[in-house]
Amino acid sequence: PTPLEQSQQVATKIRFWKNEHTQHRIYYLPQYTTMTQKILSNYGVTPSQSNNVSVHRLQLDIFPLETDVLSLEIPDALREADVECTPSNLLTTTARALLKLQDIVGRIPRIQALGPVGEEVVRKMLNATIDEYMDAQEANNDSGAATFAAPESEDIAAMLVIDRKVDLVTPLMTPLTYEGLLDDVIGVDCSFLNVDATIINPDDDQDETLPPDSISSGTGKKEREIADLPVHGSDTLYAEVRDQHVEKFGSFLQNQAKALKESHAEFTDRGKKKDLTEIHQFVKNIPVFTQNLRSLTNHIHLAELVKQNTQEPAFRERWQTERSMLEGESCYDTLEDLIACQYPPYRTLQLLCLQSICGGGLKSAKYDALRRDIVQTYGYEFLVVLHNLEKVGMLRRRETIWDSSSPFSTLRKSLILINAEVNTVDPDDISYVSSGYAPLTVRLIQSALNGWSGQEEALRELPGRLVDIEQQYPPIDLASAMNKHKSPNRPTLGALAKNSTEGKRKPTLLVFFVGGVTYMEIAAMRFLSKRASFPYHIICCTTNVINGSTLLQSLS
Repeated sequence: PTPLEQSQQVATKIRFWKNEHTQHRIYYLPQYTTMTQKILSNYGVTPSQSNNVSVHRLQLDIFPLETDVLSLEIPDALREADVECTPSNLLTTTARALLKLQDIVGRIPRIQALGPVGEEVVRKMLNATIDEYMDAQEANNDSGAATFAAPESEDIAAMLVIDRKVDLVTPLMTPLTYEGLLDDVIGVDCSFLNVDATIINPDDDQDETLPPDSISSGTGKKEREIADLPVHGSDTLYAEVRDQHVEKFGSFLQNQAKALKESHAEFTDRGKKKDLTEIHQFVKNIPVFTQNLRSLTNHIHLAELVKQNTQEPAFRERWQTERSMLEGESCYDTLEDLIACQYPPYRTLQLLCLQSICGGGLKSAKYDALRRDIVQTYGYEFLVVLHNLEKVGMLRRRETIWDSSSPFSTLRKSLILINAEVNTVDPDDISYVSSGYAPLTVRLIQSALNGWSGQEEALRELPGRLVDIEQQYPPIDLASAMNKHKSPNRPTLGALAKNSTEGKRKPTLLVFFVGGVTYMEIAAMRFLSKRASFPYHIICCTTNVINGSTLLQSLS
């Protein structure tokens, strides 16, 4: 249920219990909105209408999924902003999260933003900073105390806020890294996998005649067991393998298994005498060895499942279709065949939206035919999904017959998004994450470091405008900051990093994705952070982690 539906349910229950002498406390996470207050007011359960009701906000907004990935866990950000056109709650929550972050690390000196929602987040954050400053000034004037300037951050040198609408192509692409494929095949939720226990603990003696999802009914059938498996950087093996390409991680895990077996065999060799120190060290390392063996076994089984899916003809055909669409080809016949074969609906919609975005829209006749086929094949409920995709801009009718150009084709050429010759085993470019496609957002991060030199045409094709400001004290609003910092001689983000890294470690670049980030983009940013030539260590903050299916389902 939505927050509004939950508010109605809670208000109904409180009214049912109104004769009881019970104190009711309603907590909204992370905050309550004007709409929820209105619903409570209509039911007569606001604090001003009832003495036994109080409403509070629980500001739990930043959840660390990894040491370099922070999430606000807002699953419907794109829907709120572009479908329901009620981005107020999203903007407020995001701005408050950034203020909380700056309270901890200090004021971030340089901020850039791309996309309309990205700009609004920065505007909201600066307005909130001004409000806090004015409140502090008023309080200090009453008490006679002096106002101290907020310290500038020593860790985070710059922040880049990216609206998801800037790049709707990358979430629709198939990732080819280990972590991305786990999310695509199984689904990663807050760094946990919900998998069938038989996948990571296969039982050789299991009766193969019984279906795996049999439910116990007293006839000897086993109930299906689901295991929650953590997948995050605290597991050293997973930290090494998660961003590797599908062509590499299988052999990597095999080599790890051989090394673990050899180290165990070396000590248990009876022909070699051991002194007490060696025995003591071996006993001490038994828990670590057991943990590593368990982790290796789990990931070998998961890798086998992923490999099995990637080697299927349907997977390869899907990847080939995506690549053809990226390069500007029309694949209407393929889409019609997939719908006729009742291919999974959201997989079909991913390809349909990719064709629309890369081709500058769908031909008018094909647009109507494909919509009709989808509704007749998958059900009338997909009328709502198709309508919402149109509102977001992921699906549209091509306006003219002859014009086949699209903003994406310009971006593909100017930002070199396709690199078919990339080495996926020993990569030298971020395009390895999808065997040749470089995520648009990460290419934009690389361009930002160079001061957007030569990318004026690409910037014109992006929604919204580029915001580039310096935060200062006392704080000023966005319009004033934009007018004040128009000098073309300002240092680029790359030069800013070099000035702050003399004799020090890399400074941090905070990249905030409003609308979600994919594991493909996270892998690409980690790849840049590890390169000596890249001047920053990137920390990713996002409203939530998404893939193509979850993004489209959030719009349904």
